[in-house]
Amino acid sequence: MGDENEELKKEIENLKGQINTMQGMLENLMNMHKNVLKKVSTDSDIEKRYLKMLSLYQRYGKISPSVLPGIEDSISENIVEILLDAKNANITQITERLRHRTGSASRHTVRNRLKELESKGIVKKEDTGKGKMYTLTDKTIDKWAELLGIKK
Repeated sequence: MGDENEELKKEIENLKGQINTMQGMLENLMNMHKNVLKKVSTDSDIEKRYLKMLSLYQRYGKISPSVLPGIEDSISENIVEILLDAKNANITQITERLRHRTGSASRHTVRNRLKELESKGIVKKEDTGKGKMYTLTDKTIDKWAELLGIKK
């Protein structure tokens, strides 16, 4: 009986130690949570950007470059999204990526949309030593960043 009581006391002490450790961990987590909440207060830039993106989603049903002025169809929207991801690409690369996204695309259609987007100042064509590459204009990138609340 004495050995059993001794083992029970040891187990209880062990459990007390585990509980104390868990309490300390829980207190640390709570403190970390409080610190995060302080940093993300109602006046923070992060929250303002997040709310701006939610507003875009609410108004347009998605957060997409299609909300930029001058982007009037899904092909143009996809081209802009491709160039946002790729930084620059030639017609063949854009057509392949568009085909991957939508299931079909022709070089002719892509070329025509790129000309339209270029005339609107959304994309620009750069003649590199390896051919013509398309990229978004600084103005387009700035407008997109502004809509997302990243740039003031």
